[in-house]
Amino acid sequence: MRRNRRIASVGITSLVAAGAVAGAAVAGYLGLRAEGAAKPGTYTVKAALSTRQSVPRAKGTTTASGAFTGTLKVATKGNGILTWKLTYKRLTGPALSAHVHLAPVGKAGKIVVPLCAPCKSGAHGRKAVSQAVTAAIASGKTYVNVHTKKNPSGEIRGQIKATAASGGGGTSINPYANLVVKATPALVAQGKTLSSNLGCEGCHTLSGANSTGPTWKGLAGRNVKLTTGETVKATDGYLILAIEQPDAQIVSGYSSGIMTAAIGNISLAQAKALVAYIKSVK
Repeated sequence: MRRNRRIASVGITSLVAAGAVAGAAVAGYLGLRAEGAAKPGTYTVKAALSTRQSVPRAKGTTTASGAFTGTLKVATKGNGILTWKLTYKRLTGPALSAHVHLAPVGKAGKIVVPLCAPCKSGAHGRKAVSQAVTAAIASGKTYVNVHTKKNPSGEIRGQIKATAASGGGGTSINPYANLVVKATPALVAQGKTLSSNLGCEGCHTLSGANSTGPTWKGLAGRNVKLTTGETVKATDGYLILAIEQPDAQIVSGYSSGIMTAAIGNISLAQAKALVAYIKSVK
């Protein structure tokens, strides 16, 4: 028992140290400048946790599950306050700890927000988070993981989704708003190959013709009308968000869920290459 307490103490100390550098680490991962923050306002956050999402796959159970809910209040400078609640059931043993980690679906990543250690179902709290961590949560690049003795790498996991609350930050949550992609010949070629490998042109024509998704011909820099009635410009940041979070801003006349189901998760580096290729399609 004493040994376990010492281990827990060391773990908590390590988490505090990790938190001190989390902002810089997240900013580097996202490739963000300071002005690439989430739009100020209040967002609802949630994640459905299950064993099948764990990386590596959880051992000893397939029925454990949980839920992470709360709000993310984003200040004008982009930093935020995360208010959260965690519930779970049917774990293989006590929850030793739970955290918010940085990584897309299917990847394991570093801790950016420690939640509890040890934990009980119904645990809740309030955490101040940096601009970079706030942007990562808003952009769907974080997940919640609950760790047990049998599954120290995580027994149940779920990707966090953030949605603008009524009267909150509006329709756009775009941490890539100020990113600019330099369409070099090499990056354009990389994007063209990636488009072919992912089958992008099965939904996005290069001729201007309508298809399952908007045509890529002349798309870059064009004004785009969304299902919300808002009109936005197809900047590099808009295009990256459209690739990274296809359901964040749906173009009028098109449906949600199609691109997510078709291609799954795309890394930021891949998204930049695709944007370079899209910019070349005049």
